[in-house]
Amino acid sequence: MLTLVMVLMGAAMVAGSARALFGNALLPLDLEIGSNSSAAAAVLGIGLMAAAIHPANNIAWVRAGILYGLVTVFYELGAHYIIGSRFYFGPVIFGIACSLLLIALYPQRAKLVPPVSDPPTAYRQPRSARPAAGMTPSASVPVSPAKVE
Repeated sequence: MLTLVMVLMGAAMVAGSARALFGNALLPLDLEIGSNSSAAAAVLGIGLMAAAIHPANNIAWVRAGILYGLVTVFYELGAHYIIGSRFYFGPVIFGIACSLLLIALYPQRAKLVPPVSDPPTAYRQPRSARPAAGMTPSASVPVSPAKVE
């Protein structure tokens, strides 16, 4: 079921990005500053569909899909209240529903929230049982010769 939700969510994003190519963009500012929101949506949708093959090994894509639902709500609210555009309920309902389904169906729900103390890019080396000669237990730099007893 999780795979199905990820594929459907990704396919809808790819279709939505294709539709935006034909003039339904809110502001064409993305093209002026060197990015392209249609391409970004297509990449997110394709990534979600590819990650649906084995969601547990692609947790970053699952997190991105969940984040999409929240961003959609804030985008619609901001567009409505800041520039006065029409509020579209479809993307909000779709985004929130898919985000909630991703959370509910993910097999290891506790892993969806990234740990604060261990960033995913950190490289951990095993700690040795006792410090090497000339090293203090709390520091990884050699102690100056004047302080060695």
